[in-house]
Formats: sequence, structure tokens, C-alpha cells
Amino acid sequence: MTTIDCVGNEKMQEELTVFLRNEGHSVIHENNLVVIDKKLSKSEIDSFLKQTDRSKHKTTFVDADSYVIAIPVAIKDIGLDSCEFCGYTGYTELIAIHRRSHQAL
Repeated sequence: MTTIDCVGNEKMQEELTVFLRNEGHSVIHENNLVVIDKKLSKSEIDSFLKQTDRSKHKTTFVDADSYVIAIPVAIKDIGLDSCEFCGYTGYTELIAIHRRSHQAL
């Protein structure tokens, strides 16, 4: 079984369902996820993205049987930053304060 999260994009979820059914897969929706009866490869999902002209979307492998389809964005584009010392992530203003904690060590 494979699950695919379309991150709330209902139109893409429906199009993916139709695509997979046309490929011979048994597909159901469960908690906003597309659930396929068999193990699905990343290349099959990428084929869907190519056919539907979604070049900005990327398929991300989550674990053995799960994928996420989304448009990747840099953390700075959503107002976040990360500490280069430890990787802590937060709002840019708070990261400046957080970095000072490393100076105290």
C-alpha cells in the first residue's frame, strides 16, 4: 500500500486519483490522502506531474510507503530562518536572539 499527501490540493488529489485508476490501481481517499492498493514508485507519481504540467511540484519520499506532492519553498520565503550552529528553526527575529545563546556556552 502507498499513501500520497497532496497537501490540501483537492483538484490535484482528484486528478491523481483519475490518473492512478486509469493506470489500473485501486484508489481510495482517507483523511485527505490518496491511498493506493500497491506499492507505487516515485517515477509513477512524477509521470502524473509531467502529464498534468505541474513542473513546480516535486514528489518527496517520506517513508517506506508514503509520498508528499508539493511545491518546495525556501524557509526564508515563509519568514523562517535556521541557526547555523545547531539547526534550530524559527522566525528570523527569534533566531538572532537564539544565536546569542551559543555565545554563552
